[in-house]
Amino acid sequence: MKRIQLQAEIREKSGKEESRKLRKTGYVPGVLYSPRDKNNILLKIPEKEIFRFLSDKKHSHGIIDLEIKADEAKKLTRLAVIKDFQYDSLQKKINHFDFYGVALKEKVTLVIPIVLEGEPKGVKDGGILDISLREVEVECLPTDAPEAIVIDISEMGFNDVKTLEDVVLPKEVKLLTDISRVIASVVAPTREEEAVPEEEAEEAAVAAPEAADKAKDKEDKATEHKAKE
Repeated sequence: MKRIQLQAEIREKSGKEESRKLRKTGYVPGVLYSPRDKNNILLKIPEKEIFRFLSDKKHSHGIIDLEIKADEAKKLTRLAVIKDFQYDSLQKKINHFDFYGVALKEKVTLVIPIVLEGEPKGVKDGGILDISLREVEVECLPTDAPEAIVIDISEMGFNDVKTLEDVVLPKEVKLLTDISRVIASVVAPTREEEAVPEEEAEEAAVAAPEAADKAKDKEDKATEHKAKE
């Protein structure tokens, strides 16, 4: 897996008030939980940069070359993965992020995207592709992690199903997601004849008042006949 570079800066203080001040200046506060360091490292990253990074799922799930600016003369470099981030959906802002430091010789748990290639035969014949799974969780060394799991679906016909059992991974990569999970299937479209055609619906709407009028006329005649008796 290609490592992605991301630049961050050390922040000196923690706390809600300090984090609020950072956000007002265009930064997002975060933490690097690093087994390599005695203490966790407090970070800040420009909001535009972390938003761009997290918007690309292929990058945000991978191994990160984190370059940390401590001061004008000193920089730290750490390998990390992003473990969590807090997103405010109302304001559309990222409020906080968590990185976790990794070592090249230690296995890590990663989320890998699934990429479907080709147009299924069943879709060409009028079917619908139903995608159920877009990413999986794996365990491996950082250097063995694939950028994506690519699956050819061009031969899928009606009612064909792809599950994780159909996926072949390198022996160095252990799949953690349940292998029975469905990735994608091709389903037949709903039969048109099962729906009431628009023309029939209009005819029924017109016929209903006429039928009601005829029924009322019949009822009135019956009432009049009884009165005469």
